[in-house]
Amino acid sequence: MEQLNTGTQQNVSAHSALQIPRMLPLKQVVHYTGLSSTTIYDMLDKRSNRYDPTFPIQVKLSKGRVAWVESEVAQWIEGKIAARFH
Repeated sequence: MEQLNTGTQQNVSAHSALQIPRMLPLKQVVHYTGLSSTTIYDMLDKRSNRYDPTFPIQVKLSKGRVAWVESEVAQWIEGKIAARFH
């Protein structure tokens, strides 16, 4: 019984150390980037003149529902800010 509790405690500790990424819906990506939803989807489309391979790719969460990883959007914005000085 002692071993079972120790194993359970280790699992709880492992889960509490897990960092769950925050997912942003399109509306929030539009808000944070200042881009329109059309521009965002154009930036993801390889056939578009606006295509940007550095823009984060959305994650399909379910049928008809996508979101972006917050940290990836933040890194993209930080890269744009840093590029001002080069």
